[in-house]
This record gives sequence, structure tokens and C-alpha cells, in this order.
Amino acid sequence: MPERILLTGGTGFFGRRIAEALKARGHTVVTPGRPDFDMMDPASTLRTLEQVKPETVVHSAAHYGGLGICVAEPIPIFHRNVLMGVNLFDAASKVGVKKILAVGSACAYPGQVAGDMKESDFWSGPLHPSVEAYGFTKKVLEVALRAYSRGQGIIGQMPIVTNLYGENDVFGEYRSHVAAALIKKFADAVQSNAKQVVCWGTGAPVREFIYSADAAEAVARLLESGYTEPLNVGTGIGTTIKELSEIVARLTHFQGEIVWDTTKPDGVLRKVLDVSKMESVLNWKPPTSLEAGLAKTIKWYLANKAEADARQ
Repeated sequence: MPERILLTGGTGFFGRRIAEALKARGHTVVTPGRPDFDMMDPASTLRTLEQVKPETVVHSAAHYGGLGICVAEPIPIFHRNVLMGVNLFDAASKVGVKKILAVGSACAYPGQVAGDMKESDFWSGPLHPSVEAYGFTKKVLEVALRAYSRGQGIIGQMPIVTNLYGENDVFGEYRSHVAAALIKKFADAVQSNAKQVVCWGTGAPVREFIYSADAAEAVARLLESGYTEPLNVGTGIGTTIKELSEIVARLTHFQGEIVWDTTKPDGVLRKVLDVSKMESVLNWKPPTSLEAGLAKTIKWYLANKAEADARQ
């Protein structure tokens, strides 16, 4: 049944893909943005929701970045993300919103989970210090979903999304996801005829990557599923950062040496989601392989490099 949906962050990297997936399924999607819709301001947030009158809210807006920004800016990351969520949930409850889907993150999982992470592990221990400030804001959203469900009867949903990559990402190292940061590093090296590329850490950590369009399709499917427990969204496939770097080097035609700066932190050594529940609930698997998705992303980046590099 088509719904009227207010989507936060709808012009951002992941949000625009979610908007496309929802519209393709017949939903009416409204994507207000600043300055008219300032989620740091409770009055602006309430005013926007009163004007839009959504049945459903999908909350994908976030102040985020890679490991660099998580380490350097824990206070802004925590403050902005919690305040946006608090203001949004409060406004939604006042205008009669029936359903809220809040996009979660694998960063919210405990830092020392052994093996692939299951939804039942979500509250089983402390977060890794490198991503604690950001990850805990996603735990706050999960608690908010339960609180507003009990107190107001609002249906709550949370996809716990693994590492994203794709077109329209932020490619500067400071704010980028790891895949985008590597794409820029190797593309710049090819452009400047550099003989080597220096990458963070040891290359040993294992991560999982999902193409942004696939993750957005999972969000759209979850919204329509009626499933109300947190749900992992990923591929279930682990790739070392070294392997990822080698794939990106090959796809960008970099011929030089990859050097590892071991003075930089690795973060959690393994972070891969158990996606068996996702496959069962959504009756679906992400169709895009890592190599195919990276090839699409690199093609877009090279065609839009100046614009992409200017994004902050």
C-alpha cells in the first residue's frame, strides 16, 4: 500500500538511493532539507512535519564519517546525531506519524563479538572506542523506537547497515567511508603518476561492504515487510582492507606499490554481519558483487571527480 513518507537526509549519499527505491515502489517521498528543515531545531522539525503530514518517517540523516572523523570529533558526532533523533521522534509523535524506520549501523555492535554478528549480539558488550560516539547514537535510536512504540503505538523498524559504498559518496579521506577513501587515493595516484599509495593500518582488518543501491532496496523491502525487530543488512561476505585496496588498485589501473602506515589504527579486527535473518525476512539477497559495485562507483567518480572531491 503506497504511503506518504518523509525521508530525512534524502539528498545525501544513502538517502537519495533510499528515495529512489521507495519511489520505485509507488510511495510518495518528501525530502525536505536545510535551512527550512533544521533537525537541530525542535521548532523547525515540528513545523516541517506539520506541513508534510507524513504517515511514515524514514530517518537516514546523520553526521558521520570514516575512522578519522570518529576519532577526531566524538562530541559533535554524539551531540548532533542524538539531538536530531530526539527532535524528530518528538515531532513525529505530535503529528500522528504511524511508523518510523531509523537507519542503524554495524558500528553499534560491540567491539569484541566473536564470529559474524547476529542481531542478538547488539547489546552484548561495549562498543569499540574508535566508533563509540557514533555507534552509540544508533543504540539511542533503537531505544527510542521501542519507547515510542510502547508509549504512542508507533511502529518502529531498524535496518542495521554494514559499510556502504557507491556513487555520490563523500570521497575525501577525513569524512569518507573506507571504500570511497581508497578510490580517491588510487585515482589521485594514477592522475599524478605516483609510484606508491600509503594506506592506513596493516590491511588485516576484515570488513563487509554493500553497494548503496542494494542497501536501499533492503530498506524499502523492510519498510513493507511489517518486521519490527532490528535487522542486519549486508552481504555476509568479509573482505580484508588489503584485498579491497588491491581490487581498487586494479580497477583504477594503478601500477605502483601499496604501502601500509602501521602507526594508524586498524579499528575492530573483524566486522561482518550474519545476514541469515535478512535473507529469510526479506526473501532477498543483495545482487551486486563487490567488484561490480566498485567498478560502477569508480566509473562515476572519475566522471564527476572535481564535483565529488569538493564535497565536505
